[in-house]
Amino acid sequence: MAVYVVGDIQGCYEPLRQLLDNIAFDPAKDTLWCTGDLVNRGPDSLKTLRYLKSLGDACICVLGNHDLHLLELVAGGQPYRRDTLSDVIEAPDCHELIEWLRSRPLLHYDAGLGWCMVHAGLHPRWSLNKAIRRAHAVEANLRGDEWKTFCQQLHHMKFPVSEPAKDDPARALFSTAVFTRTRYCTQDGFFNWNVRTGSSSNKKEKAWFKHNRLAWVDDCNVVYGHWAANGLVAGQPHVLGLDTGCVWGGSLTLARLEKGGCKQIESEQVCAVQAKDAHSQPTVVAGELNDAATFAMMIDETHGSAPETRRHAAEVSAESGREESPESEQVSRVSGGDLPDDQGSSG
Repeated sequence: MAVYVVGDIQGCYEPLRQLLDNIAFDPAKDTLWCTGDLVNRGPDSLKTLRYLKSLGDACICVLGNHDLHLLELVAGGQPYRRDTLSDVIEAPDCHELIEWLRSRPLLHYDAGLGWCMVHAGLHPRWSLNKAIRRAHAVEANLRGDEWKTFCQQLHHMKFPVSEPAKDDPARALFSTAVFTRTRYCTQDGFFNWNVRTGSSSNKKEKAWFKHNRLAWVDDCNVVYGHWAANGLVAGQPHVLGLDTGCVWGGSLTLARLEKGGCKQIESEQVCAVQAKDAHSQPTVVAGELNDAATFAMMIDETHGSAPETRRHAAEVSAESGREESPESEQVSRVSGGDLPDDQGSSG
């Protein structure tokens, strides 16, 4: 039996199926892990959810910020200009898909492989066991009878930048942000929810997996998505980053996980995206991300400003373009700048 893991799909159903055909994926004997952000921004969120759900136990998905945004919408939240989720919300099987989605975990760990999967990242001070406990606490909220109330809080509340006390209700909000929005933080666990591209001006802030002391590092290796600006991260110890910006004309990347932290990049599938919804992202044709001028123009049109840096334009485009609009709307409307990514609390 092989365990494969794929980066952020975001409704790019056809590239996903092509990837699985490339490796002759067999759900009777193989398992597919998905790093979250199954939906939104791409053209086929409904097909993607239906297919992944149909795989049953052969598919393990963690929730990403876009997936949480879909739950927020169903719970009464407001859509953002570039959402492409109407096909799911209007589907006759929407209720069944939402019930399946909200029962997905925020963290998955396979002790036999030694691999842990989250959408965005882990707290530098969390051991694996502590991270599992934090994930279970959030999952209980999402799976409980009051899940809509919790999702409304995710949509409207400001995320703390450091972990609240045990009895503080905001702890669940903070944990959700860590699992689904992390990029930069300090060694002692202060998170920057604003920087999405380029680098932080705070010298104490590093990518969450690059600090000298990481409590989880002896417990597991971590595979994650979310950070398309970094592209494929395969050369770092202890982590594998697989968000290669498929929804923005990059590629969807799939790897095979093996024991002891071993991994092998199996296949990449280039995607040309044409979103279905009228108020969606601009069309990006495969190959455009290699053109820095095209990327800069695209970001200026959708974000209102150039990215923080164009030094890695081909990589940055995938994330900056993908995550700019809802996050900027949410930050100005709700949090005064403390929320991380794209969609309210889920984008």
